[in-house]
Amino acid sequence: MRLVLFSGGVDSTTALFWSKKECDTHALIFKYPSLHNKREIEAAVRICKDENISYTLLDMSSVFVGFKSALLQNSSESIPQNSYNLESMAKLVVPFRNGIFLSVAAGLAESLGYKEIVLANHAGDHPLYPDCTQSFIDSMNESIMQGSGGAVKLCSPFCNWDKKEIVKLGLSLGVDYTKTYSCYRGGEKHCNTCPTCIESNESFLANGIVIER
Repeated sequence: MRLVLFSGGVDSTTALFWSKKECDTHALIFKYPSLHNKREIEAAVRICKDENISYTLLDMSSVFVGFKSALLQNSSESIPQNSYNLESMAKLVVPFRNGIFLSVAAGLAESLGYKEIVLANHAGDHPLYPDCTQSFIDSMNESIMQGSGGAVKLCSPFCNWDKKEIVKLGLSLGVDYTKTYSCYRGGEKHCNTCPTCIESNESFLANGIVIER
């Protein structure tokens, strides 16, 4: 039994489909004050309902009060209009976000009797986000295992994959990527100019498809 951290984006949707093919799967969706979270939640809930997957929506808004990141609603920083680089990374990092989410997920998984939690980080994140690296995953897994008395472990199936490989897997699993949402600006339509839009579109094209979102 698995609990998948689910944002409704390309990577976590692929992870959700991968997990549900193998075992009983429950999605965990977080509400927090990012610019794109409202649209993420809409996409995530729709996908769960369409796929008949149970989900929990947790409001974590108060936890991020005082955090600094261009991704958050209280920021005066603008979202970069280019591919990922060190400058844009510095603006887009939400400090220890995955650590916070994974800690909550571990407690919920233990409460629900789920043995595994799934995070859909990938190799393209490693140079950019410190809470997406293999060393972070390994240390968090050890902490979760210790803290749950061995009842829960962390699974990161795409940690050493690039996004093109993730999309390839998703297509083989029947993922409809038109239903996903991952634009950092949070508009009605994807802007196609922010780093995550560019990365996703490049991955679609690498698999011979064009996705209108």
